[in-house]
Amino acid sequence: SWYSVAYGNGVFVAVSNTSTVGATSPDGINWTARTLPAGGWISVAFGNGIFVAATSGTAFISSPDGITWTSRTVPSGNWNAITCGNGTFVAVATGPSTAAVSSPDGITWTARTLPSSSSWASVTYGNNTFVTVAISGGTIAATSPDGSTWTARTLPTSALCSAVAFGNGAFVAVSS
Repeated sequence: SWYSVAYGNGVFVAVSNTSTVGATSPDGINWTARTLPAGGWISVAFGNGIFVAATSGTAFISSPDGITWTSRTVPSGNWNAITCGNGTFVAVATGPSTAAVSSPDGITWTARTLPSSSSWASVTYGNNTFVTVAISGGTIAATSPDGSTWTARTLPTSALCSAVAFGNGAFVAVSS
């Protein structure tokens, strides 16, 4: 059950929600299986020279190469997604309203408050802005210039979104 892939330092790193399964690839074609610390990893991001993976529990791990991983301590949460932008890692989780954390290095994490206790499903960075979307709850989108302070946003649809991405100057959110 592969959940997420990230690229950095000349390598792709993929994580799985199947306990300790991971993989690395120099080209996206040839893959080598890797053993990760126990967790069930659901999201991985690259920034500041390291990969950081999040589990839906209270564990994050970091690695410079996707092979050797170190466990990290994060505030309690049901983490769903992680990204890195402008030198800051941000992860979002299913409510409560403090369901976000940020880190300047992927090692030390600070709890952040989102505008509501929605189920935040995805987070991305682009155009100097972090954007998160929710699959349930009162607020279905929020933005932040720094990953610390968040503002509720209204989308042009009432559909709850499961993913958001940035590319070619635009944010795109999709509904399940």
